[in-house]
Amino acid sequence: MTAELVYLNGRVHTVDPQQPSATAFAVTDGRFVAVGSDDEIHELIGPDTHVIDLRDNLVLPGLIDDHMHPDMAAENYFNVNIDAEADTWDDFVAILQHYLDDDPDGDWVFGGNLDYLENDNGTIRMFGKPSNKAILDELVPDRPMYLWEVSGHAALVNSKALERCGITDETPDPPGGEFVRDADGRLTGVLRELAAHVVWEEFLKTHLPAERIAHEWMKPVFLYLNSLGLTSISDVWTRQWFLESYGILDRAGELPLRISCYLTDPVDWHSEWMKEVATQVIIDRASYETDRVDVLGVKFVLDGAAGGRTARLTEPYEGGEGYLGPWRNDPDVFHRKLVEYDALGLTVKAHAAGDGAGRVVLDAIEAAREQNGTDLRHSVAHTAILHPDDHERFRELGAVAEFSPVFWYRMPAVEVIADDLGTDRMAWLYPIRSIIDTGARVSVGTDWVVTPADPWVAIETLVTRRAPGMTDGPALHPEHCVTVEEAVHLYTMGGAYGQYREDEIGSITVGKHADFIVVDQDIFSIPPHEIHRTQVMSTVVGGEDVYVRDDVQELIDADLLAGRFAGSACCSILRPHDHTGD
Repeated sequence: MTAELVYLNGRVHTVDPQQPSATAFAVTDGRFVAVGSDDEIHELIGPDTHVIDLRDNLVLPGLIDDHMHPDMAAENYFNVNIDAEADTWDDFVAILQHYLDDDPDGDWVFGGNLDYLENDNGTIRMFGKPSNKAILDELVPDRPMYLWEVSGHAALVNSKALERCGITDETPDPPGGEFVRDADGRLTGVLRELAAHVVWEEFLKTHLPAERIAHEWMKPVFLYLNSLGLTSISDVWTRQWFLESYGILDRAGELPLRISCYLTDPVDWHSEWMKEVATQVIIDRASYETDRVDVLGVKFVLDGAAGGRTARLTEPYEGGEGYLGPWRNDPDVFHRKLVEYDALGLTVKAHAAGDGAGRVVLDAIEAAREQNGTDLRHSVAHTAILHPDDHERFRELGAVAEFSPVFWYRMPAVEVIADDLGTDRMAWLYPIRSIIDTGARVSVGTDWVVTPADPWVAIETLVTRRAPGMTDGPALHPEHCVTVEEAVHLYTMGGAYGQYREDEIGSITVGKHADFIVVDQDIFSIPPHEIHRTQVMSTVVGGEDVYVRDDVQELIDADLLAGRFAGSACCSILRPHDHTGD
């Protein structure tokens, strides 16, 4: 037997306990066909084999982010992109003016993400400006404007947007949301939770056709994720037209990663038209699936965020006079729906920042187990604050604990949480070590675009519980640190299990899809505080190179990757490879 592709002279960390390490592997028809030593794999080289010298670089299975929002990232990036380009008010004004100059006759002005918005006209820290629609009115008085807060749980809009939606000072708050008002009862333009959806859904009526979304928005977004080493993601809020766009790319052979989708539950939409769209896409879910696109189930949001007292707790907030935090959606409705979805074979990923919300999710999973006798892999998304009494329940119920390990270190937002929870309960924050030690299944997801998508920052944070690059100073409850090996496992086999793909991806194992990455430093031998500097040299999905770093491309162009294997066969890592059916 000869192979199509042979990779030699590498440090291959397989994440396969039966064969933890290797130096070489072979790929045919987009799958691993052999993993072993250079001498063993060299035997598979034939006259038409493409041979790649890995030059002693580290090879890992492709990374899997089990919770992100690529659709929202695209909406921000291709509109008013504050996240990547604005550090000051003047930066923002310049970006906005450029957008308005490019689209002078348009309607909505949309974008994100703003720093955290405050009630009662409190300051937006990144700009030093009040959280009030007046700061937008002076810039855009004649077009509706909507800007997401970084949490995704609030937005700031201008007066024209409120007018477009018929929202006045007298308009009552919608269920599960708040039109924030100042001390005099006047609207500030800050919209929280489902109140933000009232305006957002008006904007969504203007969405692009799926064909344009696919090629103009999502393809470059996915290629960016490839550059970080991601080969599979979970889109945890999939709207119909984005789901359709993913299929368009895959059927054209242009989808450079695998996607597991959780559709938005209709309860999380305000308008009847979006409720109808959400209901219909759940009914028609099978028709959207392709080789690389799976529809696993439904996303449900129970509460808010760990900061800002919007997470639902089991015990009152410090100084809260019995206040446990709000429910975004009715927990009894959620309980009933999870059991119903479970009976239909739909997996539920439930946003639960607080320990009270997390307990409700676990209770509903327990009821589904008892009533339906199923073993679906329902998950608690974020698992930010968790009561110690519930740690063992993940293993007992077969539930997945999904964590978002990007800002797990001492920073202003964490200090706010400390004030809200008190010293004793801070040990309940992001208790990943405790959950792993119970034997429960754990995955990780950055929650991008809420936080950066960079997995190397997340891996370092998992290991150190400090800010990237920090070597000393207080860590955020270091008793919950994990090892580098464990962090990589979470980002590979942990995510694969959450996506029901553990037999197909997540390790460099014979028979699995050839999804892997080559990186520029050995993260197992360097100091942990340097992991965030890791750069991806090449990302391969189904045996096809979907990303190659510029300096590596130069080596390819100069035919220098054959290395000491020159003469064995031709050398290329950019051979086009049809992924149909992989």
